[in-house]
Amino acid sequence: MRRVSKPWPPADVSPDGQAARSFVHAEQDYLASLPTEHDQTAFARSRFDQLDKTKLRAVMYHEQRSICVYCERRIQAGHPPPRIDHWRPLSRDHQQALCWKNLYLSCPTAGTCDDAKGGRPLKWDEAHTDLPWPVEFAYEDALGFTSRGEIYVRSDAPLDEARRRALELALDDRPDGDRSRAAILNLNHPTLVAARAAALDSERTRLQQDFEGRTASRDERGERANDLVAGDPLPPFVSIRAAWLRRMLGRGR
Repeated sequence: MRRVSKPWPPADVSPDGQAARSFVHAEQDYLASLPTEHDQTAFARSRFDQLDKTKLRAVMYHEQRSICVYCERRIQAGHPPPRIDHWRPLSRDHQQALCWKNLYLSCPTAGTCDDAKGGRPLKWDEAHTDLPWPVEFAYEDALGFTSRGEIYVRSDAPLDEARRRALELALDDRPDGDRSRAAILNLNHPTLVAARAAALDSERTRLQQDFEGRTASRDERGERANDLVAGDPLPPFVSIRAAWLRRMLGRGR
């Protein structure tokens, strides 16, 4: 999970053959009609499904630099295509159903990310607010990684208790009294842990090849990390790669 920049929504979201209409106009029309609808969830779903998803994804690939907003797997056009996820679920927050800041691409992997999340909100308790959109919060500063590929919430991250508990629940199953609550995004699923560890190995091998015969300096590793996070597209699992290069693995565990 990383900060995402979403500067401009699509200029045309109408299916081919229909009059062009911008995403902004589609949202304005939707919000104007929403208060009069009896079944607002069905109305929200209908209006969202009228948008040309291929045109939405074309812009979102660029915004997310071709990685899943949750697990950082590579996403690309294909079958099945990446899912367009409502960060704040459409069924629970009708006002945000066509809000550009609320829409992100998620990989289609079974059991993790949007598939695990479904209609669950990204929060611990109903009284709390949802985790902030990635346009509002740098998640890479709050999350850490182990050398085994596990992800965790850093103990030294400046998070209030509600946000910390919600983020922990996004990653793993968490105890709640005498029961256990299932992880919302399941980002420590064994397949993801193994994939992050493999990405770490590939980064280590690449560094050894590029600096054959000597050890890369701290500045050289830092420069390499900066190049990685500035790339477009981003390499899959870029956050653990950058954390290893900056010698941050295990920090704040």
